Parts: sequence; structure tokens; C-alpha cells
Amino acid sequence: MSAIKESLLPGVNIDEVTRAAQPDVVSNRRYLHEHPEVGMETHETATYIEKQLTSYGLEAKRCAETGVISMIDSGAEGPTVMLRADIDALPITEENTHGYESKTVGKMHACGHDTHTAMQLAVSRRLKEEGISRGRIKLLYQPGEEGHHGAQKMIADSALKGPDVTVCYGQHIWAGCPTGKIQISAGPVMAAVDTVHIVIHGKGTHAAFPHGGNDPIYCGAQIVTALQSVVSRNIDPLKSAVITVSEFHAGTAHNIIPPFAKLTMSVRVFERDVHQILKRRIHEVVNGIADSLGCNADIDYSHEQVATVNDARVAELVREEAIAIVGAENVADDQQTMGAEDFSDFLAEVPGAFAFVGAANTEKECIYPHHHPKFNIDEDAMAIGNELMYRVAKRLLAEY
Repeated sequence: MSAIKESLLPGVNIDEVTRAAQPDVVSNRRYLHEHPEVGMETHETATYIEKQLTSYGLEAKRCAETGVISMIDSGAEGPTVMLRADIDALPITEENTHGYESKTVGKMHACGHDTHTAMQLAVSRRLKEEGISRGRIKLLYQPGEEGHHGAQKMIADSALKGPDVTVCYGQHIWAGCPTGKIQISAGPVMAAVDTVHIVIHGKGTHAAFPHGGNDPIYCGAQIVTALQSVVSRNIDPLKSAVITVSEFHAGTAHNIIPPFAKLTMSVRVFERDVHQILKRRIHEVVNGIADSLGCNADIDYSHEQVATVNDARVAELVREEAIAIVGAENVADDQQTMGAEDFSDFLAEVPGAFAFVGAANTEKECIYPHHHPKFNIDEDAMAIGNELMYRVAKRLLAEY
């Protein structure tokens, strides 16, 4: 495996150190891809990261049991710049046959966290070898991004303390954007997420005698339909919101109207005022329809994730470095997506930014979306991500 060639990324400005590091980045990524671990159970992944960091001359310590933190300290005054890579995989059985597919059935790096870890390891090594002239670099390797609140757990275990983080940066390899493109915007870029569990209590009866009961399935169907009007009729058309009913469970036999039905939905939004409207209207619609049909509803409404909101100053700094790497025509500010990301928990505590690094390539069949069993990325994109994270880290050290 040779260093990345100029011809592989024409017109992209990445330096020789980044190009020379590419074989190690690919090697680390493929090892991690073959050995995925899910949620907070990233024990072997954390051990592998610790081994790599130690080989670079860095000390590593555990945080939230299966996360890893390392520090590069100049010994001089200056900011503490936090870089973060998520390290967990997904409970998906991989369908790729590229030669480095997952060795564990039912687990797969289907979102690119293996690439995030590999890129940040390369940046960690380079910053350690070159040294920094002021401040500190705090390197976080975070488990549990995929719905396990890993960022919150690391924060609770003092990840942002000792020393206190001044500013933070993270990035995501992005299947919705071709290699050579970077997306970075100021303000909200990824949605807040709520999960709503509803139990509709009706009155069970024989299917032949529906008048003898109160049908929770019919009630649930009316609720599903009515909820679609909340976004279209209660939310400003110039603002974004999603209500998706993703589960509907009821019944045990064809000739029984059951006593209850269960619905689960995902609610996604950027703005706080829209968030409040959605929550109020969901309760009103569910309770109103249930009451009108002789049923009642238990609503468990939980806030899962705050929106990912980029600090304007940091986002502009990232944009400048992205332009220096791929050119202004390849840097877009259309970053908003209704997907969610728990880097938002760090951004809620300290200023920072989160960028998308394009990694789709039709010629290499890197065409499948995140969380798909055939998800794969153009590994050349990792050189761009490596260069971007390194440059952003240096700029943040210099300007904060």
C-alpha cells in the first residue's frame, strides 16, 4: 500500500506529510472496519487506539470506561483545543466483499466511525511529532455515538475538564457528498431528536363484533394520519421539521381486536420554537383522537439529542481551511440535515464546529448511504479529512 498519489486527488492541496501518512490511515481504518464494536462496548477498539497512541509517544487514559483521551501539551499558555472522533459501529450485518469486511456477524462500521478514528490517529501522531508552540490539544475517542449518549457520558466523566476545553472540532465522512467536496455551515446543521412512545388503550373484543369494543388499531391509524398534518399545517413552511411514525405494534390474531396498540415515532427539528409547537401538537392530536374514539393514550416523550449548532467564528475558520484544500467551488454551506449527531452535546458546552467531508465515488461503487449493509467510502477522502483536521487544529491553537 503506497502513499497517496497526486493524480488520485487532482486539484486537491494536501501536503506531503498527509500523503505519506495515507497507508497508515488506510491500514488503521481497515483493521477497525474488520473488528467493529457497538455502543459503549468498544473495549478492544479502545485498546487498539491506546496501543497506537502509545506508539506515537502519547499517554492515553480511559474516560467513560471505553472512551480514550490523550493530551499534547506545549507547556505554554494558550487554548485547549479538543478534537473528537467517534469509534463505535452499528448492529448491522455487512454485505460488502471488498476483502476487509467485518469479521463479526451482526456488527459493522456502516457510518464511517472507523475512518474518523483512523484520521484522528494520523493527526494525533503528526501533532505529537511536530510539537505545538502554545496551548494544548485534547484528543477524544468517543464510544456510543449511535444512540448510546456517549458524548454525555464522557462529559459526565470530566472529558471537558482538566484542563477546561476552550474550543472543539469534529468531522464526519459523508456518503451524500462526492470525494473532493466539503460541507461546513454556521448555525444549526444537524437536528435535535425526540423519541415518542405511545400506548393506546382501547377495549378488546371479537373481530366479528367491533361494536362491543374500542379499537386501538383504528385509533392508532387515525393518529398516524393526523400527525402528518402537524408539520404541513402548524409549522412555518420556511422551517424544517419531521415527524416519522416508525413502529406500530398491535394484535395477536386475525379474529381479535386487541386491547391496546403501541406506536413509536421520531421527531426532528432545528429551532426551539418549532420544537415546542411539535411537542404540544403531538400531545393534543394523540389525546384528542384517542378521546374521541373511546380510547386513552399514555405518551412517553423523551428528548434524545440537542441540535448540532456550529459556532459562526469556528465555522468560518474551518471554511477557510477547506477552501485552501479543495477550492472555493468545492466548499458548500448547504450542510443542514435532519440526521442527528451527539457531537452536539460538546457544542452545547463549548464553541466549535462540525464539518462533512465528502466520500462518495460512483466509479468505486461507494454509493450506498450511511447505515446501509453495503455502505463504503472512497478511502482517498480520508487524506482530505486528515489534512482538514490538522489544519483546523493548528488554526484554533493560533487564534484562540
